[in-house]
Amino acid sequence: MCSIVALTIGLSMDKILTNQNNLEIKKENLGNDLKPAEVLSNFDTSIIFSNYLNAYSASHSIKINNTISNNFDLYTSLKDSISCESKCMIHAGSKLVLNESGQKFIDILKPNDNSVVIYPLFTARAYTEPGFYTYFRGDCDESCITDLSFNFAEGTHASSIHTAQILHIMGYDVITDVDVDINPKILKNYKKIILLHNEYVTKKMFDAIVDHPNVIFLFPNALYAEIDVNYDDNTMSLIRGHDYPPGIQNGFDYEIEEQFHEYEFDNNCLEWEFIKIKNGYHLNCYPDAELDKTLDILLKLKEL
Repeated sequence: MCSIVALTIGLSMDKILTNQNNLEIKKENLGNDLKPAEVLSNFDTSIIFSNYLNAYSASHSIKINNTISNNFDLYTSLKDSISCESKCMIHAGSKLVLNESGQKFIDILKPNDNSVVIYPLFTARAYTEPGFYTYFRGDCDESCITDLSFNFAEGTHASSIHTAQILHIMGYDVITDVDVDINPKILKNYKKIILLHNEYVTKKMFDAIVDHPNVIFLFPNALYAEIDVNYDDNTMSLIRGHDYPPGIQNGFDYEIEEQFHEYEFDNNCLEWEFIKIKNGYHLNCYPDAELDKTLDILLKLKEL
């Protein structure tokens, strides 16, 4: 069994499990009379990401006996701790808290000015069950790729949740794909755009990213499939990509993603490097499970 040290949580089990799905995303969250870009320019982190991270942190309150990383303490949710068995991978969706050993990296790895990270909230939702992958496996009809609510606060290895937390801890500005979709011009405020596993994006978001002159693809498989978003009820639907309709792989026919797609399956990053592309750089592995141990990747990221 996984060795788990319970902390004093101060919340009932029902309250914690509810907190995993209590994120409210509304246009008015970005301000009343101000446009999204005007509001976001006054924040180091978007309101949407702050709300998401707060809800995620509240639901991940049980400390894991950590033999994985020397620089971070790991916390999981009560739901995951209960279901944990001998070969569980709950660290892949855990909360990271920089410990005393890791504090020395803050000054070394803090970002240069005008860099921003885009957290893949839409992709995080696509990977939850029931969702896109329930449909892809053949266990659900098209209802699992249509009108899915993304008002939730879960994160996994598939949504690059560890990487997002580490970059946030090191001082990077973090916005979400909701911010970019609502106001694509927000990216013009930044010299460096850092993508995570932003696999499912809208056409507006895709255009804004590929038109930017300096994009760092920190994960393969970003910009893979097109979705449509309805902000009246905060839902999303798959439009094109990931063999939907049959035979369509990249929903945007995007040659950069196609070139690096195979690297999605390299989770060890033993021979990692950033490869130059026409509008930035692309990492040749999937670093989410290794980044807390391979901080050299972040040092190189800062230099690009």
